[in-house]
Amino acid sequence: MEGTRTQDQATEDRIFDAANAVFLEAGFDGARMKEIARRAGINHSMLHYYFRTKGQLFDDVFRRTAKEFMPPILETLRADDDLLSKTDAFIVRYHETLRRNPHMPAFMMQELRRNPQALGELAGSMLGEVVGILQVDIAKAVAAGRIRPISAEDLIANLLGLCVYPFLARPMLEAVFEAETPAYDQFLDNRPETVQRFMRHALAP
Repeated sequence: MEGTRTQDQATEDRIFDAANAVFLEAGFDGARMKEIARRAGINHSMLHYYFRTKGQLFDDVFRRTAKEFMPPILETLRADDDLLSKTDAFIVRYHETLRRNPHMPAFMMQELRRNPQALGELAGSMLGEVVGILQVDIAKAVAAGRIRPISAEDLIANLLGLCVYPFLARPMLEAVFEAETPAYDQFLDNRPETVQRFMRHALAP
């Protein structure tokens, strides 16, 4: 019995890994269950035994993908550091996550257009905690004269925009920069330090 459960879990893990890759590459509309089954090394019928519909499988992949983003954010923001140290650490950790999963921003945006309530249902409480932590940290930093006043919402939007946009808009930016893949990869590698400097300058009193 234990062996059967272990085998089932291993099969589910293979399905998830395959589905994650296919959905990230093709999105919900472009993904095909047959391709997911092929990559998972199972037949089409077995895939439907574990996940009856593409929507059910997509929702599971989206939930797991969204949860990959939130724990590092909370871990960084809960640290006993000043605001600027936290933003520096956030930029590095978020960038590392995006480098490992470069298709993730487009995947998340596509699902949020398809189901605007999805992120709120999954991460509403965590997002509320993020805002609360930043409000306290901002107030302390402003009172100490280390930064100029800014709302937690603006700070989050600025950080996410600066971190995510180069991944989300890669095809367009490669064309604008006339950059080949190695050159753009180097541009991405330089982004954490660039964004850290930009944010410190923008927040300076």
